[in-house]
Amino acid sequence: MSSNDRFAYLLDLYVAGNASLQEREELFDLLASGRYDTGLGDHISQSLADSQVAGAELPPHISQEIVRNILDAEKNTAAIIPVSRNRFGWRKMAAAILLAAALATGYLLWRPQSAGSEFSAQIKGKTHQQKNESDSLQQIVLEDGSQVTLHPGTTLYFPAHFSDTAREVYMDGSAFFDIAPNAHKPFLVYGRHIITRVLGTSFLISTDPQTGNEEVSVRTGRVQVSENTRVVKEATALLSPVIITPNQKAVYEPGKRALLTTLVSQPQLVRKEVAEEKKQPLPAFQYDQKNLDYIFADLAKAYGIEIITDNPALEKCLFTGDISGNDLYTQLKIICLATHSSYELNGTRILIKGQGCE
Repeated sequence: MSSNDRFAYLLDLYVAGNASLQEREELFDLLASGRYDTGLGDHISQSLADSQVAGAELPPHISQEIVRNILDAEKNTAAIIPVSRNRFGWRKMAAAILLAAALATGYLLWRPQSAGSEFSAQIKGKTHQQKNESDSLQQIVLEDGSQVTLHPGTTLYFPAHFSDTAREVYMDGSAFFDIAPNAHKPFLVYGRHIITRVLGTSFLISTDPQTGNEEVSVRTGRVQVSENTRVVKEATALLSPVIITPNQKAVYEPGKRALLTTLVSQPQLVRKEVAEEKKQPLPAFQYDQKNLDYIFADLAKAYGIEIITDNPALEKCLFTGDISGNDLYTQLKIICLATHSSYELNGTRILIKGQGCE
């Protein structure tokens, strides 16, 4: 029997309550060694998949979070158990006990339907709950005039009246927010793992039901996204929140506790609203023997996205053509095809690569 098989065998014995004292001690030693952390998640997932819980299907991100809680047992236990000669033994015992609890009840505690009571408990005073049970988008208007468009299956929890210092709501699912400006009362949306903070803007928050990833995409204004420490109970929080602007998005991966920023899949013109308000013409995107540095500056201003080149010689290439009526990425493909260059996303910027022109 391999060492991995031995670990799985002892684990099953312990969870079933059939492990002898010697077998328990052996399992505790293996847990404390740290050599089996990688395979622990797979074993938990398989154990839950084999269980008879109705409708139980463990998403990958839930398994990863249970594992992280188990592996953090040592540092969490050390904070409440006095230092002594037997502390290491207590820590091993705590890790094993936590493992058994995770296997027996962990998934039930993490099931999506628990979000309602969890979110409602965070709201002071009378709580309203609005769930979109239809197959189409559903719009609601909050007391401050902010508009929220709920996607099917999404639930929004909000107070009857906002506090004097902030406007806080809780959401489980995906929704588009168009927030009424109020510089003195920030608007905060609490999700399962992230907090989105704004003063007045429009943005989309979505959740991937398979991976558990939460995504915030900005339409207008600026948005701050941070980890929700009320839900993600970790010893250390992420280093800092991120600020995203129009056509940018932040993606939180709960399994990795990673908060990444990039561009949205379909950037929109940010100058469109300004042009319509001031009755100015929209960008024409029609060029006649124009240098690429001029064209890239025009596109960057129109979409609010930084465009850079890896070769200064590229900026002197000339381009002639009408790229109006196309989305940004199609416009870039046309330009790159004509100038023997290419583009790629680099975080929240677009990088143009090529040899340049003679």
